[in-house]
Amino acid sequence: MDIKDIKKAVTDTAATAGKKASDVVNKTKIKFALANMQTDLDELYERLGKLYYDAVSKGVDNGTKESALITKIDSLKADMEILKAEVGVFPRAGKVCPECGKSIPKNAEFCPYCGKDI
Repeated sequence: MDIKDIKKAVTDTAATAGKKASDVVNKTKIKFALANMQTDLDELYERLGKLYYDAVSKGVDNGTKESALITKIDSLKADMEILKAEVGVFPRAGKVCPECGKSIPKNAEFCPYCGKDI
């Protein structure tokens, strides 16, 4: 192996390492964004639940507010699905709730977070 071959091997290795490092950074950024989006989603679910509770318990008409929150929830969930597909985020053990997107035990019959039947 001559010096040209060694230089090429080092250059190729450095390029591969740089690409892998870049991929890791991008995946980490996406995962961080997903975590923040999940927090926002949880807050929206909480607000929606309070509006529903007020509507039922106090007879308050929150239909417009509820509809607006549902629209925000649907939009946020769609954005999260795009990011999940991009980064390939799937739980290693268990499964993902189709309703709220949280990781749940693989033998769960319902989601412990949102109550969705699995």
